[in-house]
This record gives sequence, structure tokens and C-alpha cells, in this order.
Amino acid sequence: MIVDIDIDKFSQSYLLKFEVENFKTADDYKMAVTTVTCFSNDYDLDPELDHEDMREIVEKTIELEKESFTFEINDDGIEVDI
Repeated sequence: MIVDIDIDKFSQSYLLKFEVENFKTADDYKMAVTTVTCFSNDYDLDPELDHEDMREIVEKTIELEKESFTFEINDDGIEVDI
């Protein structure tokens, strides 16, 4: 699993970019959830995300013919941008 991680110093956000092509096995979905959870913990957030939710995000990204999606994590919460 390759994840592009960026820290936006102006918005104090973590940006986690996931490429759809990296999701091949069930473990990839679980690892993505674990990664989001780790960064969310820095802001005392609980993403309430499981591997099925991650699978739905990947499927929606594919449906929209996009190659990647990004989680933005900051004090305001967690957002997914496809």
C-alpha cells in the first residue's frame, strides 16, 4: 500500500492520498483504514470507518472514473475528496 502523505501547514491538515490501483486485497482496505485512524488520533478524532466503508469509497472513485481519493484530517474533522 502506497500512500501520499502531505501536511498542509496553513490549514494544519493531514492530506492522505490513496491511489485506487493499490487496492488489490482485503488487507489493503484494512491497512488504509488503519492509516486514516492513526492520523485521526492526532486530533482525537474517531473516523468510525471500517474496511467495507473504504471499499465503498474505492468503488465510488472508480465509478467516477477517478484514479485517487484524498482524506483531509484536521481539527474540523475528516473529509473524503474524490
